[in-house]
Amino acid sequence: MKKYKIRNVLVVASVASMLMGGQACTDLDAEVFDQAETSLFPANEDELLSTVGATYGDLRGFLDPVLVLNEATTDELVVPTRGPDWYDNASWQQMAKHEWSPVSPGQINGSWEWAYRVIAGANTNIIGLENSTLELDGKETIVSEVHMLRAFAYFWLLDMFGNVAIVTEDTPAGNAPQSSRQELYDFIESEILAAIPNLKEEVNVTTYSRFTKGAAYTLLAKLYLNAEVYTGTPQWQKALDATNQVINSPAGYELNPNYLTNFAINNGNNPDAYKENIFAIPYDKILAGGMNMQMRTLHYAQGSVFGLAGNPWNGFATRAEFYNTFSDNDKRKAMWLEGPQLNNNGEVITFVDAVDGQSKDLVFTPKITSLDKAFGNEGVRNVKYEVQRGNTRNDQDNDLVVFRYADVLLMKAEALLRLGMPAEAILLVNEVRDRAGTGPIVNLTLDALLEERGREFAWEGWRRNDMIRFGKYTGSTWEFKTKTDPTRKLFPIPSLQISNNPNLKQNPGY
Repeated sequence: MKKYKIRNVLVVASVASMLMGGQACTDLDAEVFDQAETSLFPANEDELLSTVGATYGDLRGFLDPVLVLNEATTDELVVPTRGPDWYDNASWQQMAKHEWSPVSPGQINGSWEWAYRVIAGANTNIIGLENSTLELDGKETIVSEVHMLRAFAYFWLLDMFGNVAIVTEDTPAGNAPQSSRQELYDFIESEILAAIPNLKEEVNVTTYSRFTKGAAYTLLAKLYLNAEVYTGTPQWQKALDATNQVINSPAGYELNPNYLTNFAINNGNNPDAYKENIFAIPYDKILAGGMNMQMRTLHYAQGSVFGLAGNPWNGFATRAEFYNTFSDNDKRKAMWLEGPQLNNNGEVITFVDAVDGQSKDLVFTPKITSLDKAFGNEGVRNVKYEVQRGNTRNDQDNDLVVFRYADVLLMKAEALLRLGMPAEAILLVNEVRDRAGTGPIVNLTLDALLEERGREFAWEGWRRNDMIRFGKYTGSTWEFKTKTDPTRKLFPIPSLQISNNPNLKQNPGY
């Protein structure tokens, strides 16, 4: 393979690997050097792109804690304590009950630090790229991609924490002042709009996992779709316009005929998948670890069934009330493991339950009897991300999907519905439902649309964002959650961060 010599980053000619060690081959003939050889590097766009690879690589931290926190505080993912496992100082119970605080669970501070780590890397990249006198074709594209990386991180700070400090390459040293949510919204919008003209349009292996025009417009649509939450002023028409930019793009985005192949092993190598997966974060079990959803959800006794080197951790599950929103003819229901689980001889697996010491058949039940003392077989499990059989590591080679074309279609449907145009909205929802095999709907309500989004994007990190916009996150209760405190629409600013920057003021309710 072609090699590039860059500082402390392993880079190969595959773009996804160049960015993050993604779904590339594992027999790499690559070298790591302590210093760049400036006479040789950079000399073209690929080599220039590799200089920002570490910042792209920091996106891998999005899965945990950010995605996990945004799912485990909703109705579709729950992590009950099972005997001695998954208590973790009551962290998972706090998430399920909406009883978190500025100091716990750790995923709150972890999400804050992930975002500012991406921002710090982007600021460093922007300074280096914009101050460089090197003129190369593609330089403006790379600079704009870095601005999008920063906008993406700030989007999650906006969504999760509200009022935070905006730190850019021009911010003076010292504690930055806290900005309002409106100011942060305006900053993110300006970053995206300024970046779009220089971003690439095409969808292929060279643009996979990079911020393209399609990815930028999708993030912009997300911003506008939630504008009323963020600023008090709805922007449904702007959301509609942004989704149309993606739908009408010459890139030719389309739904993958097979829903689950979007999340398959090496999904980045499947053209059908990357036609729908507008933006994904590449993982590689050797070079870029962290994709371990299978370990989090499968039962301990299922390791040998899938030929795994270690036993899974028997944690993540869903609630019965969410699972029951899937009809039996919904092809998406195949993402769930429910009922008797068989070994490789076709026999029902048996296990000894740590809660009561009894030997039991491994039959996954939708019902979870207790949040703090759940039996080992309770809770339906999720294998949306295909389990990599015969894997000798805990991490897998699936890329994490962030933006999908199906989401663009349903965002457009929502904007149309809220603008009083339900007929066109129904057509878009039925396009997604047709792939799922669930048949068309003739009447579309906001509640029905939220339910459809839940089925389509289960465990993809968008449930909290959706529920807040639809007034259900703090306005409703579900199994194990009885609180309806509206201040929970924002997470608290972590106590550690307020200690580090006295300019930060805590969010109401904490």
